[in-house]
Amino acid sequence: MNHSVSVRLVSALAVIVVLCSYFIGCEAFPPNARPSDPAQPSEPTPSPVQSNGKTIVIDAGHGAPDGGATGKNTGVIESTLNLKVAYLLKAELEMLGYNVVMTRTDDNALAEKKRADMAERLRIMNGSSADMVVSVHMNEFTDSAVNGPMVFYHKNSPEAQKLAKFVIDGLCDSVGRPRRHANSGNYYVIRESTPVAIIAECGFLSNPEEEVRLQDAAYQNLLAKGIAAGIQAYFMSLASPSPTDMQDLSNPNGTPSVSPNTSPAA
Repeated sequence: MNHSVSVRLVSALAVIVVLCSYFIGCEAFPPNARPSDPAQPSEPTPSPVQSNGKTIVIDAGHGAPDGGATGKNTGVIESTLNLKVAYLLKAELEMLGYNVVMTRTDDNALAEKKRADMAERLRIMNGSSADMVVSVHMNEFTDSAVNGPMVFYHKNSPEAQKLAKFVIDGLCDSVGRPRRHANSGNYYVIRESTPVAIIAECGFLSNPEEEVRLQDAAYQNLLAKGIAAGIQAYFMSLASPSPTDMQDLSNPNGTPSVSPNTSPAA
């Protein structure tokens, strides 16, 4: 074989090798395809919260056209704040495994007329197989010096009184206030509810300093955490009753019994 033939043969073999490499590459990586990136560590999927079998109705008080109390300096409407705290409370309770039912989920009341609205709330409260009802409100009073959270229970319900004490303790501890006693009342929501029920008054829109605090997202979150902590403590007390659970229910070092804005009460 002469030199020129050898050169042509080697060249031909080289071309064949190149073409084979090309087609093999195309088979491995079709047009517009790229080798996959190195595997990235995936973020762990949060474990679902296990239900504790308890259902709680959260009633965000008022709703358009009934705005409830109004801030004296900023004009903030109670119903808006009630709904914000109610949703924060819902999130806290769901993280603890509770099933939550909301009576109101937007800015509107459940009916245009007050009595029809209250009747619909009662239908939800008593028709949800709930273990508890918590009605969220903001308070007001003629004396602007009065301030701080309050919790009301129906006077004929010892179990609601117990719950109210746990919740007012949780609220006061969460927002850094001295503990106070729970108050009895004869208000529609707590009187007509079949499940044990309380009204959680988060603070007074008639107090200038508290009016500002109640609009602060961080403070609203503290309120929700405090109510949730009280609810959790109440259910824990049912599972492991203690002789001291009811010891401080008549603590005289509380605030005056100021009626909440929860009409109609009759």
